[in-house]
Amino acid sequence: MAELVKKEAKEKRSCKDEALFWLEYGDRTEKEMVQHLKKKDYDEREIAECMAFLVDLSFIDNRRYALKFVEVSMEKGRGPLRIRHELAEKGIAGAVAEEALAELYDRQTEREIALEVAEKAYRAIQRDWDLSEEEQEYDDWGNPILPKLSEKEKAKIARKLATAGFSSGATYDAINRLK
Repeated sequence: MAELVKKEAKEKRSCKDEALFWLEYGDRTEKEMVQHLKKKDYDEREIAECMAFLVDLSFIDNRRYALKFVEVSMEKGRGPLRIRHELAEKGIAGAVAEEALAELYDRQTEREIALEVAEKAYRAIQRDWDLSEEEQEYDDWGNPILPKLSEKEKAKIARKLATAGFSSGATYDAINRLK
């Protein structure tokens, strides 16, 4: 039994090694790293020393993480409200989160991404319409004329945009531009 305990003690990584190992899988915030190290049963002193080491060498940089997170979230069609909330959950709030959002996500960009998300939702609704050849009308150039969105369908798209984290102004603008 004593040999088993010694073997387990030898196999446990140092706090720094565990942190560097976990960083191999991707960037982390300070909060995420501290939580991970606590779960691995490292004591507060070891964690504090390790965090100072990681931050000093820029292995952990909340600003860099926030910028990358905003960029990836924009590509996924998320709005600034949701991004701000998700950053706060990861331990990045206040000035760092606001700076990252301000640098990459202006009002016009929000409206453009909201329109893209709304158009995707609109196409999904169109598939549900399933108009037969006889019912389908076409314009002078041969493009199909689609029925106008009902209030229920507009509300569905608005909920989708709200869930994605877009402001009411961007949501309203996107729905009006779909008409």
